[in-house]
Amino acid sequence: MNDDSHDSYTIDMSIEDVNLLYHCVCKRIESWEGSPARPPEEQEHLWYLRDWLYRMILEYKFNEL
Repeated sequence: MNDDSHDSYTIDMSIEDVNLLYHCVCKRIESWEGSPARPPEEQEHLWYLRDWLYRMILEYKFNEL
């Protein structure tokens, strides 16, 4: 999912924002309609986002708690 041909952005979020976004992505994975309604790459990207957000949560817990 790390394709250099895409634009990248930097945003500032609180850990509460990261937790909420993680929860939203997890719920979206649970309700994902599947192919052919949605492209299969979308599910893979959702898994990538879920894991990426969870790494942030774990890093926060390791460094701040």
